[in-house]
Amino acid sequence: MINRVKNLLEKYIVEIAVSLYLLYLLYINVAETIYGYVNVWYVLDYSYGFGSRLMLGSLLHLFTGDFLEEETAYHFVIAMLGILCVLISVLAGMVYRKIKDDNRKLAALFLIAFYLASPASPAYLWTRENMGRLDTYLFISAVIMAMIYMKVKNRYVKYALFLAIGVFTISIHQVYIFLFFPSLLVMMIHDVWQSGFEKKQILMSLSTAVILGCVFLYMQFCSGIYYDNLDELVAELSSHTSIGLSVPPLEAEYFWTIKDHFYKNQLPELRERIRFGIITVVLLTPIWGTYLWLWIQAIKSSKDALAKSKYILMLLTNVAYVPVFALMNDWGRWFAAFFIVQFLSMMVLAYVGDEGIVQGLEKLGKAIRKNSVIFLVFILYVASFEKFQGLNYLEQVERFYYSTYDLKEWILGR
Repeated sequence: MINRVKNLLEKYIVEIAVSLYLLYLLYINVAETIYGYVNVWYVLDYSYGFGSRLMLGSLLHLFTGDFLEEETAYHFVIAMLGILCVLISVLAGMVYRKIKDDNRKLAALFLIAFYLASPASPAYLWTRENMGRLDTYLFISAVIMAMIYMKVKNRYVKYALFLAIGVFTISIHQVYIFLFFPSLLVMMIHDVWQSGFEKKQILMSLSTAVILGCVFLYMQFCSGIYYDNLDELVAELSSHTSIGLSVPPLEAEYFWTIKDHFYKNQLPELRERIRFGIITVVLLTPIWGTYLWLWIQAIKSSKDALAKSKYILMLLTNVAYVPVFALMNDWGRWFAAFFIVQFLSMMVLAYVGDEGIVQGLEKLGKAIRKNSVIFLVFILYVASFEKFQGLNYLEQVERFYYSTYDLKEWILGR
């Protein structure tokens, strides 16, 4: 019995370690309340209209009835965050066990630890400013899709699940198409190349992408709510919950145009946002640099132009982030999703044995063995940053800017 337990612990050590680590962080660091700007999405349901962001409230009302207690919504969020932690640990364990080569295994382990230590780890979703964000459910869907891709062999079943989960996720929040959809695109691109450009596979991949794109366009531009007066909407919602509702998100989502979002939210602080955004990119070079290096290694190891084009196309899926960075101001959330998608893409491609990524992982594993201290410092370095917020910048980024500015003033004698 003891040996059996020992064997199970050894076999599932990654799942156990990652889940315990994340659940412990959730236990000691979780915000005390749902962030006021997003709590309204737990109350709104399809009785108020038809469109994105109404799915979650509708599901909650199925179990809680017509009145939603604040405590119930809060505990629901914690439960979903716990599920996310377990899903990520299972995904990490699946990938780690599937890889047999020691160097590749070490590289995968490094990427897992690197991600968990980074500002984009799941812990960013239980900070004060992100607690209860709908990104939680988009992230869960992305991880589930990755696991389906790795385990479901029948492609018709697999793509039917992709389509169903994708539509459901866009119904929770249409921003999925910019934040986490690129990870699904990477998987579908891999399938097209793996099939030798089989017509059925091309049709399935294109159809899935087009249908989800059309669902997004409908949710973004052709849906809405039945209320023309903001005060009436707030009064009606308040009668169905004990949550103190925030008015600005309702006004911004249902009474503003995209132009309003840009001019009222993005433009006033755009200069500051670009400044801190650039510093964020520079300070987090070890993270995006590692992923970019792996992509480059995959391209270099490709035998011909057609094989190279696969990885170039996978990299181009990140163009999806351009609209949200250009039009919307929650750059912390966008950065987090970008790094998450890179992590998920690498995990999935490592699991299925993608030739280019496997070659990159082998080189990375050898480099880690040769210079283990440097890579340990990388992990410690990214762990020194707080987790991404929503609208606010990383505290270390702001301190870096102001400290550098003060140092410049002191050197110049001003």
